[in-house]
Amino acid sequence: MSVPDIIRRAIEIGERNGKITFDELNQLCGRELDPEDIERIVDALSEAGVWLEAE
Repeated sequence: MSVPDIIRRAIEIGERNGKITFDELNQLCGRELDPEDIERIVDALSEAGVWLEAE
């Protein structure tokens, strides 16, 4: 899955649940990401008001 697709899906989950967990995000990624990609995802979630939680 591409980074923009991961971002879109993560925001959808976050809007539905009010948050997304690290486990859910890892499942979406399905592969190891570069640090720049991770930063893009975290920034996009923050801008969308989606909380990223450990559990």
